Amino acid sequence: MKFPRAFGIKRSGLKIPAQEQGLSLLLALMMGMVLIAGVSGLLLRQLMGRKLGAAESYQQMAETAALNGFNRILSELNENNHREVDSDLNKDKQGGGDEEVKSKYKGYLFTLNHNGGNPENPGSEQWGWNPANQTNFLLRELCTDRSQLPAAVPADAGNANPPHTDLTAGTTSQRKDGQNNIKLQYRLRGYATTATAENNGLGEGRFQIEGIVLRDGDDPKTNYLARTLLLRSLYVNSIVVGEGDWAVLSGPTLSLGDTKILKSNLDIGNGKVLLNVSSAEPYQKETGCDPDDLLEDVRASDNNDNLKDRIVPILGGLPTSNIWDLGLTQDKHPGSEHVRIWTFDDTQGLQECQSIACSRDTNTATAQSRPDIEEDNAAVIRLSTNELCNGKGSDCHVFVEHINLTNTRLLIETSASRPVVLHLEYPGTSTVAPSETGITGSISLGNGSELCGVNNEETTCNAEPEQLVILSAAPKPSGVRSCDSVSPQTDQYVLAFDGDSLPNATVHLIPGFVKTGSSGTKLNGLIWADGICTNSGPFSLMTDTNGSSSVVRDLNDLWGWENKNFPGYGQMVTRGIRGSGLDTFRRW
Repeated sequence: MKFPRAFGIKRSGLKIPAQEQGLSLLLALMMGMVLIAGVSGLLLRQLMGRKLGAAESYQQMAETAALNGFNRILSELNENNHREVDSDLNKDKQGGGDEEVKSKYKGYLFTLNHNGGNPENPGSEQWGWNPANQTNFLLRELCTDRSQLPAAVPADAGNANPPHTDLTAGTTSQRKDGQNNIKLQYRLRGYATTATAENNGLGEGRFQIEGIVLRDGDDPKTNYLARTLLLRSLYVNSIVVGEGDWAVLSGPTLSLGDTKILKSNLDIGNGKVLLNVSSAEPYQKETGCDPDDLLEDVRASDNNDNLKDRIVPILGGLPTSNIWDLGLTQDKHPGSEHVRIWTFDDTQGLQECQSIACSRDTNTATAQSRPDIEEDNAAVIRLSTNELCNGKGSDCHVFVEHINLTNTRLLIETSASRPVVLHLEYPGTSTVAPSETGITGSISLGNGSELCGVNNEETTCNAEPEQLVILSAAPKPSGVRSCDSVSPQTDQYVLAFDGDSLPNATVHLIPGFVKTGSSGTKLNGLIWADGICTNSGPFSLMTDTNGSSSVVRDLNDLWGWENKNFPGYGQMVTRGIRGSGLDTFRRW
């Protein structure tokens, strides 16, 4: 069967020209090129993003290396277990005591400047942590052992740049990328401090720690993946941590003979002997810090094992007198505006005042007799709480210009609520000179006399050396003074006592000498003075107090030294403490 052709439909007989067929091919090829370029650009962008991401990751790893390196250095420098600490004085307990532990202390490095010098001037490097630079970088404690240096800081004996220290092992890669293992390193590039020996280890320290990311086997100086520099500031603080580290004998002129530091039960006591020196040269010699040589420096007996290993030569002087301040209440006559000055003499050596006790005001040259404070037929002189400073004040500062006693007891009523400070200097430059001759501004106590603090209305010494302080804080007298020549009869600011005449006291004579007699002399307390001359006979310094406490602990508590930011006086520990500054990273 045949169907009829649809009406109106015709077959087209047109053909596409050849030139138009070539144009279509060209358009197809161009479209392919555009697609290929787009795909390639996207691929390149992804590859570049990956590369930039890797670079940023490496940079973050470098910053992490710098931070971890700094923490390692700080941890090692803050290791202070080299000292045996048997108390929580200064609110800090530490362990230690054996030789292995003592070798760990490196806190003194906080007080030394370190830098790479001028890159254009070879040999200008100044790495103070190297033992070879000991003469260029002084320490406050001159005999500090510098042989123990941490591996995290320059530890070689030369002036070369500090070595790079691995944070991670080269066998373990920080990123799996099919190439050599990636590891982290750090090094100290520089350290600057204001906490030098001249500032007693107090100030600011500024670290520069470099963090590096590199492949195993590459040179960290020239071939690395990322590098950053961490800038960190720290507060550097130095304190006397333990009671056994405090100075109980200190001064620039020491002649100690057979002196012993003991407890009241005659066991070996705690405390250091600080020798104040102005030159480090003698202690930079090979044997300058040998224990036997140090005994000779303080003129102690060759067989004085009690003082051996206690002697610490330091650069610097004695503490200032402002540590004895709880209000600075000065002793005056009732109703008077002028400070009172006392004299005590039982040798009848004074001409104008015929009593053992005499006093005058600073604006009067003549002293008046005070028989009203005599007791027991003048065998006892009592300075009562109501007599001194009119019974007022948180402390009482009493000025004496002469004490010469041979067989009289001078009892001074003290308490924890009002300690007494005996001043050997005058209260001011306007003080009128005494008309009495023989006034030397010194104290002389014979073996039959006694000067001590007592509780109210009692006659027995209270054994509280922190409550009675003997102080001088005047300009140093001219001329050379020595243990052989100084005398309370002719020189100012001399404290001479014998036997048990001064059983309990804290002595702080900034310009002054302390001399003990030929009898067996004892003192419960401590002595800081320009000169300590205890070589005339056996001398025992007791450093513990009632209730199994110690002199330095009771002084610290009574006089509020922690609240005054007084770091203590003795062999110190130096630490780096996080400051208020922000970390800064530099990339290059």
